[in-house]
Amino acid sequence: MAIRLEKRRKKRYIGEIRRSNMITTFGAGALVDFPKFSGIMAGIDSWKIPLNAKELRISERNLENLLGKEYFVQPTAPEADNRYGGDDSFAIPAFRFPNMYYCPKCHMLDYYWKIFKRQKAQCIECNSVLIPSRFITSCINGHIDDFPYTAWVHKGKTCEKPVLTLNYEGKTGGLDSIIIGCEACKAKRSMEGSMSKDALKGFKCYGKMPWLRDNRGKEIKDTQVCHAKIRTLQRSASNVYYSVNQSALTIPPWSNIIHEEIKKNEDAIEICNNMEMPLRKEALKEIFKQKIKKECKCSFEEFITEVEKVYSEEKEEINEKTLLINEYNAFCTEDKDDKHFKTSLESVSPELENYISEVKLVKRLREVQVLLGFRRILPEYEEGTEGLFEKDYTPISKSPLSWLPAVELFGEGIFIKFNEERLKEWERKYEVRYNAMKIRLNKRTIGKEMMSTRYVLLHTMAHLLIRQLSLQSGYSSASIKEKIYSTFDDIDISMAGILIYTAATDCDGSLGGLVREGKTNRFSNTIKGCLEEASWCSADPLCIDSTAQGMDSLNYAACHACVLLPETSCEARNCLLDRAAVVGTPDERDIGYFSSFMGR
Repeated sequence: MAIRLEKRRKKRYIGEIRRSNMITTFGAGALVDFPKFSGIMAGIDSWKIPLNAKELRISERNLENLLGKEYFVQPTAPEADNRYGGDDSFAIPAFRFPNMYYCPKCHMLDYYWKIFKRQKAQCIECNSVLIPSRFITSCINGHIDDFPYTAWVHKGKTCEKPVLTLNYEGKTGGLDSIIIGCEACKAKRSMEGSMSKDALKGFKCYGKMPWLRDNRGKEIKDTQVCHAKIRTLQRSASNVYYSVNQSALTIPPWSNIIHEEIKKNEDAIEICNNMEMPLRKEALKEIFKQKIKKECKCSFEEFITEVEKVYSEEKEEINEKTLLINEYNAFCTEDKDDKHFKTSLESVSPELENYISEVKLVKRLREVQVLLGFRRILPEYEEGTEGLFEKDYTPISKSPLSWLPAVELFGEGIFIKFNEERLKEWERKYEVRYNAMKIRLNKRTIGKEMMSTRYVLLHTMAHLLIRQLSLQSGYSSASIKEKIYSTFDDIDISMAGILIYTAATDCDGSLGGLVREGKTNRFSNTIKGCLEEASWCSADPLCIDSTAQGMDSLNYAACHACVLLPETSCEARNCLLDRAAVVGTPDERDIGYFSSFMGR
């Protein structure tokens, strides 16, 4: 993805970012270090969408209804990239940030427009290449600003004409070796203590949002007054940007696929809709024969029904719960074979029938991942945090648009449905064990609506399977993901399944490695392997006996040596896990769902 620096009407190419990273690590509002430039990615209302933008559009009906959007846009397509400009080019802007720079030779520290040579990132005094400030400030509402070096070095005192310098003294490389000085009044202060929680107590957050710009290219401030504490962060630290994403699988019924094709051919279909009957029907039938039937493998009546839905003013109501229920039902019904979703039922070996009722090979799947916004400092907001706005995340545009950025991911996986009767019996016996975990979860939003005793079991088993499959399938653990389908407390629909899958932005996400491990003659050995690994941890007995580990003590027997996964793989930030739920403990073997399978 071509990225260009925007400063009023001047534009220049500064680098590229992978398409998938534009939805996660380097989305709108993220700080990025390019080879010769440090900047902040522009909000989506500053994106330059080419005239042929329909080629970049992604359609996913369930997500569109869930998020209230007309369509989604991929950050780029190879044929649309044009790093040299042009009316149809699609390059995402980046704005310079931070604004404070220092010279490693003469040690000047100031705003870049005061010490830059024109058109060059060189010091006006000694011609050395200037370096962007290592420190910035932010608050939990997502606002971001330069570090207040002048106020820091003077400790609240005034200096008429401060002249700042930055020097490295000492050999430790720590914050105490970074010395900020003022040539005018000879004040000096190290950066030691600047990263502590209350280091900038008394400093005001001005609500700056430099990733959003007005019509003149000037950065805007939040209209809501911010009373949150500001914190010192390092420019490249991971807590500067946590993307907030929403994803969904493209699943049957046929209407999802038809919907996608209708979106692709909406210009021709709209012309037909303006015709009188029976000409309208004949024109739609011609479009169906030439462009829809081959891709969708559906009837003309189904196509007409979906056209009426798309152009109806009444939109289908859907939420995250119904989204998961629809996906679960698609896996549990008969096998499917279409453009984006292909499943094949695999027989379960007799020794596993009491524990697992169904295994499906997902030979083809499509996932659409959307960027909604982001958070800073905290990956999940805690209820009652001082100064926190009543928002789930920081916005990526000045006002809501009719679209959001998204990527298509294609892949494969294994769906596993647990034995509902045995699961209910196990859940009834050990529900009390997880009451403390539920209480600790009250301040968090991680898996809150789905959290239950069975969720802990399903989630832990998914982690153990991913660790085992990464050894057998050829995929790294970071490239394998999970989806947990567990019963909601307020909905009378039972769910007990996990989807282990991998997905990428091209066909390399479907190499067959995972599907192969789901076949009957291999899957039983996979289960045995992961249970054997889970039965012992190098941190035992501390790990297996623990009932308070991880973030906010939201794990029981789960640590990096036995259960935890890379953050890209887990849907609940490595929380709500307990190895004992799967294999039991030395003192209470029966706690484990699979204890009898292991001969205990």
